[in-house]
Amino acid sequence: MDDLLLQKYLRNETSEEELVEVLDWLDASTENQRYLDRLDYISNLNILAGEAQPRIRRHTVSLWKRTAQWSAAAAAVLLACAGLGHYMADRILERRTQDMMAITAPNGQSMSVTLSDGTTVWLNSGAKLEYPSIFSRKTRRVKISGEAMFEVEHDASRPFIVETFACDAEVLGTKFNILADARTADFSAALLEGRLKISNRLVGGESFILSPNDQIDLVDGHLKLNRITDPDDFRWVDGLMNLNTLSFTEVIRKFENYYGVRITIDNPEDMPELKYHGKIRVSDGVDHALKLLQITNNFSYTRDDETNTIHIKITKI
Repeated sequence: MDDLLLQKYLRNETSEEELVEVLDWLDASTENQRYLDRLDYISNLNILAGEAQPRIRRHTVSLWKRTAQWSAAAAAVLLACAGLGHYMADRILERRTQDMMAITAPNGQSMSVTLSDGTTVWLNSGAKLEYPSIFSRKTRRVKISGEAMFEVEHDASRPFIVETFACDAEVLGTKFNILADARTADFSAALLEGRLKISNRLVGGESFILSPNDQIDLVDGHLKLNRITDPDDFRWVDGLMNLNTLSFTEVIRKFENYYGVRITIDNPEDMPELKYHGKIRVSDGVDHALKLLQITNNFSYTRDDETNTIHIKITKI
């Protein structure tokens, strides 16, 4: 593809034929798209459809006024150009729905993002959300890795689908929490409002319809339906980590997930057999969390910043 033509495209100076040529070239290869991105393609994409059609319309109007005997031809040109304008707009919209964006919450922090349809997504520490800059006309589809809370904008004509490594969640308008960690094969979804359909991607044909306060977990590759036992589990959107009824091992694992560190226990045989209660403010950091844990447990710890690892040694009483 000639760089001069691409520059014309970026300045919105192409003819209709040249525009179709460039769009066909973009569709032929993802490498072509990356090449054009380097020429600042995205900054000009939004105005292409709006600029092309007025140029066509001004040209056809001048033909219409020239003489009455050209009226039928001018009308045909106008219709053809309008159709071409809609065609190009559809092509541009289709490309933008294929452009996936990604955002990851920093370790030890949660964050929120509002999608193009008005849906709000809260991401827990380390969670990654992939989504298109503009949703298609038929579905709203995103991907999640980690833990996230969704408050979905209602749109009965376009189901909202959340893809994970194990299951898909399909909703029309609802609020739910989802946890999907392919590294540990953990998957769970809890419905707070509305209705939610969960389909198991690992076992074909297995699906459940959730009602409010339902929770579903992946156990040995199959879905198991339960009720939400502790709503405080979802207070992470407020910056709080819930430790209620967790064992020492479960608390340590939660610290790893929230703070993005590796924690090892030098003498696991001496771990206390306790259940913990309470909540920790995540923003206070992992050192503060460990010091709170030391109030009821005798252990010391050291940090290896090079490997991002915390070593715990339990003091046996």
